[in-house]
Amino acid sequence: MLPVTSTITRSILLLALNSLLTPAISHANEAAWVKVAYQTPAKPSLDNLAQKHHDLFRFFLDNALHGRGKEDFLRVSAAVRNNITWRNDKGINIYNEAFRRSFAFVKKHDLQGMPDTIMLIPYMESQWHGHKGEKDGDYGYWQLIPEVITEIQTLDYVTDALKTTNIDKLRADAELSTQAAQVHLHRYHFYFAKVARFPEADAWLLTFTAFNWGAGNVKRLLADMQNQGQEISYANFYHNLYAAHLRNPADISLKAAVEYVPKLWNIAQLLHKSN
Repeated sequence: MLPVTSTITRSILLLALNSLLTPAISHANEAAWVKVAYQTPAKPSLDNLAQKHHDLFRFFLDNALHGRGKEDFLRVSAAVRNNITWRNDKGINIYNEAFRRSFAFVKKHDLQGMPDTIMLIPYMESQWHGHKGEKDGDYGYWQLIPEVITEIQTLDYVTDALKTTNIDKLRADAELSTQAAQVHLHRYHFYFAKVARFPEADAWLLTFTAFNWGAGNVKRLLADMQNQGQEISYANFYHNLYAAHLRNPADISLKAAVEYVPKLWNIAQLLHKSN
C-alpha cells in the first residue's frame, strides 16, 4: 500500500480523530449507509455479515455509479469475476475461506463507525493471513508497507500499542493491524468526505481506491479532471481511470487501481451467495 500524502494538515487530522474516537454513531448526523447496514439483524452470524457486506457495497455503487463510469465499472467487474470466484479442486475459494476464518475476530472488533465493507480489503489483500507478503514491502493482514506504519506511529492520537509495537509484529497482529488500517482509511475518507466534500458513497469508493493506488495518485487524477472542466464524481473518476489504463495497458499500478473496487464488489457478491 502507498503512504498517505502530507497534504492533509495536522488540524484536519485532529478533527478526524474526534470522529474516529466517537464511541457510537451519532444518529442525528448518521450517513445514509448506516440505515442500510442496520437493516440486518443485530445478532452476528456469517449470513448476516455477508448480507451486510453485499447490501452496503451495492448501496455505494448504486449511489455513485452512472453513465460511462458505470459501463466501464461493470465491464471490469465482469472481466475479473472468474479470478474472485475460482475454487480449487477441493471446492475451496480463498476469499470465502478468509471471510470464515476472520469471523471470530470481526464479530468482536469495533469498527468505530466505519462500514463493514472495509473488512473486504484484508480478505482480498492477504486472504486473512498475518504473515503474507514481504516485510520490506506489503506485509500482514492488510498488506501495509513499513512507511505507512512509521507515519501512523508518529501521530499523537493513536494508542501506545500502535506507537510502540514492532512494525512487523504489528502488521502480523489481527487487532493492531486492523486498528492501523482504520487510522489509515479514516484519514483518506475524512479528506474525500469532509475536505473535498464528495457524497458519502463516492467518498468511500475513492477511499478504497486510494488504499491501493495512493491518495496522491487519486488526487492528481481528480485535479486533472477539474482542470479539464469535467464534473467531479466517482463515476467520472472511474471512467478517467479506466481510460488511462487503456492508454497504458502495461502499467501494473493503473491496472491494479482499475480492478481494485470491482474485485471488492465481486468478493461481496461471492460471500453473499456462499454464506
